[in-house]
Amino acid sequence: MANSPVITIQFNAQLAENFGQLDHFVRLLEREQELLKQPDIEALLSLAEEKTAAVRRLQTGENTRVQTLSQHGVDATATGIAAFIAAQPDAVRTLWQRYLALAARAHALNTENGILIQTQLQHNQQVLSMLMAASGPSLYDAGGLSAGKPGGRLVGSA
Repeated sequence: MANSPVITIQFNAQLAENFGQLDHFVRLLEREQELLKQPDIEALLSLAEEKTAAVRRLQTGENTRVQTLSQHGVDATATGIAAFIAAQPDAVRTLWQRYLALAARAHALNTENGILIQTQLQHNQQVLSMLMAASGPSLYDAGGLSAGKPGGRLVGSA
């Protein structure tokens, strides 16, 4: 049943659609990387919404593909899918290999972007710490109330 023409056609169509969605997601990650190097906060916020929607579409497509395979008796584990792919025509196997390569690219970009974000966060923390140290003691306490200046007099006192 797993090698029927119906499953091959369905799988190939879903894979082609998933490939397009993944390609779009990779382009979003590449754009994110460029924005992180600038950094353009407003553009990053807008892109984050786009990325969230793209991830949802990817997950829906993946769920549909897994469901289709399962309905046709294919074990949806990596081993089961590998066995299924091995029995498919060259065009399907080629597209699957391109899909896996693109998924690896997405993973690498996502990792790189995470490192860029972490580096920028550390840099911002260092700058904030230096600014806080340079500004001297705080005039406000943790509750936001005026703490008075150290060594200063209260108004109206001798």
